[in-house]
Amino acid sequence: MFTKKISQILTDSSPIIEASIYTPENTTKEAIIYLHGGGLVFGQRDDLPHAYIEAFTNAGHPVITLDYLLAPEVKLPTILATLKQTLEKTIEILPSWGFSSDYALMGRSAGGYLAALLIKEGFTPKHLISFYGYYTLDVPAFRQPNPQYLVFPRVAPMEVEALIEQKPIVSGEMFKRYPIYLSGRQFGNWLPKILPSLRDVATFSLNEDTLNSFPPTIFVHSTQDSDVPYELSRMASTLVPTNQLITIEGNEHDFDRQATPETLNVYQAVITFLEEA
Repeated sequence: MFTKKISQILTDSSPIIEASIYTPENTTKEAIIYLHGGGLVFGQRDDLPHAYIEAFTNAGHPVITLDYLLAPEVKLPTILATLKQTLEKTIEILPSWGFSSDYALMGRSAGGYLAALLIKEGFTPKHLISFYGYYTLDVPAFRQPNPQYLVFPRVAPMEVEALIEQKPIVSGEMFKRYPIYLSGRQFGNWLPKILPSLRDVATFSLNEDTLNSFPPTIFVHSTQDSDVPYELSRMASTLVPTNQLITIEGNEHDFDRQATPETLNVYQAVITFLEEA
């Protein structure tokens, strides 16, 4: 069992950045600070199914889910700068919530990418939990039309413009925002939606030296993931000194979007890794 509260995290951002804090009955382990997925253009902080939160909290881990700014209303430099402020403030106030100053970073998909960038920026989590994440933007599949998305009706760039808000946002409902991502992957122009310039790809990618300095990391990825290539996690696992790679057979990207006995077993494996690594 856990209790939930919402806390505002004071940053220079507009809109307000908030966190959801899930507190176990008995807090005995490091907090898990979670960043949601959504291609940096959609999603919200509370997308992690409660069955997974229960698994973590039953094991003694508080779970903190954070807002972050979304593209294309703002670009990645602003997203990252604000997220750094958010994480700094969150770490500062962990003890006031009754938690240890130790923490793990967890991200799914784009959230895993942001977690990796935060480590590149100097944050030192005790562990990293990466579900189908990526560590570089220099990926041919990110620049080309993706066959998986070409089976859907095309969302023309002009249609996307009508979906972009006039001010920054931190939450994007899938039914409204997903077409932005879909169009980007259909036309191979997702990166320009999140970056000021394609010249910035290297700036927002990790090199081997950074991966060599990662904390103990658990990677989880589907072998035939057609959204984020499995090879990214496999290659990263050869560079991170202490890690575990859990390979999921199949082609689903977010295979854990609904809790099942199989996915709960994966989360239990994550908990074991946190205890032993």
